[in-house]
Amino acid sequence: MTRTLAVGSIGLALVLGLNRCSKPEVREGDAKAVAPAAATAAPEDPRIGVADTARIQGNPAAKVWMIMASDFQCPACKLWHDNYAPEIMRDYVATGKVRFAYINFPLDHIHINARSASEAGMCAAVQGKFWGVHDRLFATQGEWSQTGDPVPFFRQIVTEAGLDTAAWNKCLTDDVMVPLIDGDQARGRTGGVD
Repeated sequence: MTRTLAVGSIGLALVLGLNRCSKPEVREGDAKAVAPAAATAAPEDPRIGVADTARIQGNPAAKVWMIMASDFQCPACKLWHDNYAPEIMRDYVATGKVRFAYINFPLDHIHINARSASEAGMCAAVQGKFWGVHDRLFATQGEWSQTGDPVPFFRQIVTEAGLDTAAWNKCLTDDVMVPLIDGDQARGRTGGVD
């Protein structure tokens, strides 16, 4: 791990800690404490397994995992996404040094649309489009974060991303991703995310 990643992670932990949002977890070797569900349990619905895998980037043989427990509606998470993620993705994930995984940690008690955004992102992951939708959710956070029903806005995002909207809608209405998101939160808490 280089100085840039270490300093960036410490700075991020401080920023996110002050804002009561989650922080990235950087570990060498085993990442089971807060890793996505694929590392810890077999899913019942096959869409869960596909979505779980689609939110992981990087070299499977990388010795370092970076686990980002995040909330799409969290302003500090957006700040991290906008200012620090591009460098980490370019310098560490794309080069095969780090494997990066996103886990959902919606702060339901303060972010009314965070869980819906997590479901939207994970239902996009079923079609292999998680990262593009992930980026659009953060880019448009100010537009959907306080709407009464953000799903029509999310539907526009996934349509623009080229998803099969009928399959995406079915994923949402079936509540397929709710157990995965709940599992993410439980693993996050177990791993020290607060």
